[in-house]
Amino acid sequence: MMNQRYTDEELVVRLWDKEIIKDLMTRRCYYKQNDWREKELKELWVSGEELKKTASLANNLGYFVGMDDISTYYVDGIAEKRREQLALTRKQIPGAEYGTGVMNAHTFHTIMVELSGDGKTARYLCYDHGTQTSPDEDGIPHGYWTSGTLLADLVKEEGAWKIWHIKSMHDLSIPAAPVPGAGGFGFGGPPPEDGDGEKKEGEPPADMGGPPPQPDMGPDPYEDDYGTPTVPAPYITKWAWNDLPKQMPNTYVPNESYDPKKSYGPEGHPDPLRSWR
Repeated sequence: MMNQRYTDEELVVRLWDKEIIKDLMTRRCYYKQNDWREKELKELWVSGEELKKTASLANNLGYFVGMDDISTYYVDGIAEKRREQLALTRKQIPGAEYGTGVMNAHTFHTIMVELSGDGKTARYLCYDHGTQTSPDEDGIPHGYWTSGTLLADLVKEEGAWKIWHIKSMHDLSIPAAPVPGAGGFGFGGPPPEDGDGEKKEGEPPADMGGPPPQPDMGPDPYEDDYGTPTVPAPYITKWAWNDLPKQMPNTYVPNESYDPKKSYGPEGHPDPLRSWR
């Protein structure tokens, strides 16, 4: 069916649909950066009762399923977290206002949009590079560079494209500032050792096959430490690099219609034994 020949009119509609989807996801990017999360859910996500029940928002910790659970986590949870961050920031800046000392800026690129053959659903894939900044217990802000994949299922609802499922699966967090006790090589790793076991400052690691052993940085700073996923999907944090299950069902094979087993909702979550490596 996917090899069928579309009419010129159908091809124009499909091309335009892809542009609308790109615009929708870009709006989502800006809304999130501004913390317009309630606005995002109301304007950009599905609104039909049945679709709202199966909507999902996932990160490395698992899936929040249903618009009520999504809103509790994504809107109410982040608002509470921002208030806590503001209290910390005021230790350094007494007159700080809501949002001071916090940054959540991400850009989407390397975008792929795949329309289903029937034109009713679509899958979106991009890479997300960004920066996260938040205050520590003393109110001093710390920044991290982050990157990862963002995947989405979209559905045409009453003629308009809407977000149905999103998986924001970041795989890398790097401190923007040097890590205490680290030598700066391999994303803040310790300096290399010579043949006698003595570390040499100012030289790159001899083994360039991957990042050297890293200092213990504690939990991944990018993951939101609030909320309980409806469907947990635990992962292993390995300093900057996260050891994730393979997060992308076969995105490059067109599908005739929506298939839950290939979706970016919890039904399509891959076998956790498969990994990137």
